[in-house]
Amino acid sequence: MISLYVLVGWSDCVAIPSSVTQNAPDVCSIGRGALMAERQFLDGLDPEIRTRLRERVKESNHKRDDVVISQNDETLDVFFVLSGLARASGLSEEGKLVAYREIPEGAIFGELSAIDGRPRSANVIAVGDLNVGRMAQSDFRDLIDTDNAFRWALLDYLTAQSRTMTDRIFEFSTMLVRDRLIAELLRLAEAAGASEGRIELHPAPTHFDLAARISTHREAVSREMSKFSRAKLVTKQLKTLIIHDVDALRAEREDRNSG
Repeated sequence: MISLYVLVGWSDCVAIPSSVTQNAPDVCSIGRGALMAERQFLDGLDPEIRTRLRERVKESNHKRDDVVISQNDETLDVFFVLSGLARASGLSEEGKLVAYREIPEGAIFGELSAIDGRPRSANVIAVGDLNVGRMAQSDFRDLIDTDNAFRWALLDYLTAQSRTMTDRIFEFSTMLVRDRLIAELLRLAEAAGASEGRIELHPAPTHFDLAARISTHREAVSREMSKFSRAKLVTKQLKTLIIHDVDALRAEREDRNSG
């Protein structure tokens, strides 16, 4: 059967972050609240569409580190996240992990292969307990063809993903590691609902995790985090990462850009 998975509840959803394999950081290391403020795919669907989705999916449960989708796999499944966390990532021939995005509760993944019929472009791995709804490609396409609200929700989601990827490519092409790290920390703070002042991310993202998110190596992140700590911008206490002043961190990036 051709399928699709979405990580989301059938009632109103909230968002949470994720991680990768046994050699990668705990998905929760991004801080479970870090994506709570972000609006996810299923959040914008009305109850009638949610009911139609529920009637067409088959639920399944996954444990931490379970591979839900494998890179280059030729299945055409689509997934909706009902509860839990997942992460999309790729692995180079040299073994370098590249983290593409967090997939929180309420999000959708696997839709690209369901649309264009091409192999999977990434691995999707459970971060902790994960409950997903699996939908056949034929049902997914039928919803697109027959439900205008679902179609526009999907277009809005794909547009947002494209904009995010464009921003990331620009950062990778024009910013040094320090600036990319600041941008990522600001994203985590803002996703957790803090645009200013002090914010605590718990559990703290590991340096390995941050490195995978900004396309660098762990040692480079460790060096920059040590500098942030000495400047009292960002410190770590046990399993909590503290950004002492979001405005000051943002000003640090702006000062470097203007310089």
